[in-house]
Amino acid sequence: MSYPSRPLHAATACERGEMCVDDRPGHAVTLMRLRLAHLDPDGWRDAVVVAAGHDGSVELRPWAGGATVHVWHHVDRSDLLTPGSPVSVHERYGLLAVGGDRLNVAPR
Repeated sequence: MSYPSRPLHAATACERGEMCVDDRPGHAVTLMRLRLAHLDPDGWRDAVVVAAGHDGSVELRPWAGGATVHVWHHVDRSDLLTPGSPVSVHERYGLLAVGGDRLNVAPR
């Protein structure tokens, strides 16, 4: 395993998405954000992935109609967010549920 040649902090950790320590919207999921979202079940909306860009942008179409939702995650997750995939989004707490995975997302 290789280690970074410079100290690991938020700016360098975000270059390696799985190691991100930044808790701003669109970066790492904090336990507090996760807990708050799960304590507010009415905030979840089911949606389908329309598109996921390599720049981290994600376009979602809510199942129950309404405006298209655009969010951003700092890492390209087009491997996980394939068009047609069912997801749930909690816009208030910035979480995107994809199967058992939870991504912290920012509104776009």
